[in-house]
Amino acid sequence: MEKSPSGYYKYLRSKPSKTKVRREETKKAIVKIYNDSHQLYGSPKIAEILHKKGIQGCQKYVYSIMKEAHIKPKYLKHKIKTTISKGNDRKLHNLLKRQFNPKDPD
Repeated sequence: MEKSPSGYYKYLRSKPSKTKVRREETKKAIVKIYNDSHQLYGSPKIAEILHKKGIQGCQKYVYSIMKEAHIKPKYLKHKIKTTISKGNDRKLHNLLKRQFNPKDPD
């Protein structure tokens, strides 16, 4: 891929476009919100917070910036309590009158 020397030096002297500058500013804001949320918020929630702060950008725009920056939210799995606590054994009654610790074998 050959480039002319004048084109290369013109590229080096050029300023970043308004779109690129806006995208970098939005990226900084997204990273700050993401880290403030302990890396839990995804693109819909971040887009909502950006909108409240007055920064324009839809959910897809935020998603594309997050994907570009390799940012993924953590999804918390809710723990299911499967055991009966120790204080709950007083409420349980032996309805069948079974002997769980018999003195003699049958």
